[in-house]
Amino acid sequence: MRWRIEQARPEHVPAVAGRMREADKREVRAYRRHAPEEALRFSLARSPVAWTGFVEDEPVAMWGAAGVSLLSAVGSPWLLGTDGLERAGPVFLRLSRPFVRLMQRIYPRLENHVHAGNVLSIRWLKWCGFTLDDVPELFNGEEFYLFWRDADV
Repeated sequence: MRWRIEQARPEHVPAVAGRMREADKREVRAYRRHAPEEALRFSLARSPVAWTGFVEDEPVAMWGAAGVSLLSAVGSPWLLGTDGLERAGPVFLRLSRPFVRLMQRIYPRLENHVHAGNVLSIRWLKWCGFTLDDVPELFNGEEFYLFWRDADV
């Protein structure tokens, strides 16, 4: 299996959006009422750091971080993927923590919300060292957990 990472570009969006995991589709619909392509374009446009992961030349995930506000050191991390991301399992896991640390060079605090039913994303967030709130919040009638991670001081 050949795995590579590139800086995310708008031309990667259709391939990831067209094969996005069902859990990720549900999350973006519930959180912001976005379709997959709209969610990726929105996130990419706001993110000074964003990457695309490829398996055998197929884009399988896009991720990055966007600032919460111009006056804040808080970033909103995001990751949206396809089922093809599972083929990169061990490699992707090994690279995840270094990419979180890269995001935290810009945003010492990372926080966002994850859909309560997005089990794979929740496991990945915990693997990366994020803390999840115990009590879910409702967005558009769906439960989401706040998650956060502060940079190592």
